[in-house]
Amino acid sequence: MVVRDEAQIMPADEAGLLQRRVIEKSKTTYRIVSKNVSEYHFIVPFNLSQEDLVEVGQIFSINDGGLTYLARVLNIEHSSNYDGHWDTTIKGTDFFDTDQIFNRVIAEPLGCVNKEGKFKKARTLPTKFSPVSRAEREQFNFLSQVMGDIEIGFLRNGSRLVEEIPVALHSEAMDHHMGVFATTGMGKSNFMKVFAASCMRLSVRGESKFGLLIVDPHGEYLKGKGQIKGLSHLRKYRDGLACYSTDRQNASDPGVEELAIGIKDIEPSDVELYFDWTAAQKDALEAIPRIFSRDWLSEIQAPESMAKLLSENVFESTAGKISQRIKNLLAKNKYINNIRSSIPNILSNLQEGKVVLVDIPRMNDRSELFLLSVLSRCILNSYKEEAKSDRKNCLITIEEAQRVLGAGSNTSRFESIAREGRKFGVGLCAITQQPKLIDKQLLSQFNTLVVMG
Repeated sequence: MVVRDEAQIMPADEAGLLQRRVIEKSKTTYRIVSKNVSEYHFIVPFNLSQEDLVEVGQIFSINDGGLTYLARVLNIEHSSNYDGHWDTTIKGTDFFDTDQIFNRVIAEPLGCVNKEGKFKKARTLPTKFSPVSRAEREQFNFLSQVMGDIEIGFLRNGSRLVEEIPVALHSEAMDHHMGVFATTGMGKSNFMKVFAASCMRLSVRGESKFGLLIVDPHGEYLKGKGQIKGLSHLRKYRDGLACYSTDRQNASDPGVEELAIGIKDIEPSDVELYFDWTAAQKDALEAIPRIFSRDWLSEIQAPESMAKLLSENVFESTAGKISQRIKNLLAKNKYINNIRSSIPNILSNLQEGKVVLVDIPRMNDRSELFLLSVLSRCILNSYKEEAKSDRKNCLITIEEAQRVLGAGSNTSRFESIAREGRKFGVGLCAITQQPKLIDKQLLSQFNTLVVMG
């Protein structure tokens, strides 16, 4: 396309109208053509080589004066300057106007870098026809200045890794609640293993700022599965890991302690989560702290306990039902112990900034909810009571979180952590493939989200 200098043949008062920027048709690719502050469009040739192909997830830079905008590709569409179904009605074998055919790239803005190299949110859009190019390592240098201390991988630019730019989260943000969301097979557990390994390394170096509690119902973290190894294989950082297991075979391994929950560690509110109760039975459970001591689980099974309950206007049938269910609870959960408890050591390891792994393979949902209730309550109460300056914060991690954080009354224990935990240095991390099933009140408290897939 040739543009004449028509200012030479036009009157002077009209010549100024033609002093405008002209983009030749061969130079319209790799330039911003639309759309708005929340979505950028640019076009690329439709017949790029394999090395130059544009990919979803790839990051491009847009230079506009003193700002460099960064945008990530969301979608790529076939497009052209022709109307209608021209591409299905072509006759012949040759097509000469290939410059009228292109791919339209749709990208989301990530932010912009100013002349001082500081990254900020983009509050405007690049000038139309601003040049677009693939972001290289130099455009990501600012990230090294804002990364945290918990390394979780490297920056990915499309299908390529930018290994010079490690991605790391800040320890200071870990008492803020975090969600890790992805569909099956997208790497949730692998992400958490890498996260935990980084925490173990910081603990061994004496640089840890928080303790990490992982409750694993699938047995993936301790020894791993198949060719994928577990946290116990990281011998270099093994001192940063404390393991507890309800599986006696796993507990026989060196460095793994058999999990024991003391009978005095359990409160009536924990038992309330294990069964479905009538209103009268719930009232009776709430009266138990007034009637019995901390050793109420043992006392309530004694013959004289019936008279104590009846004296508090508890019906005999209600008292009998509670006593029977408690016997079932103790019989099914062999880790409940009337001699010792692992909770003091768990609290100590967390406050020292270690990774604490609680391995609970083959445990049903009710038992898992009960155990999580006991552990989380003890942790939160301990952090409330002991405001020590040298104590590390804590992050409680829950795999398949929709089972224990789903909408319903059974989430009240975890709602209290979501509402109050941050004030006392206790955070909640929910890992799930179904975030829609998590209670909405809890989900609204999550300030950090890791979305994979």
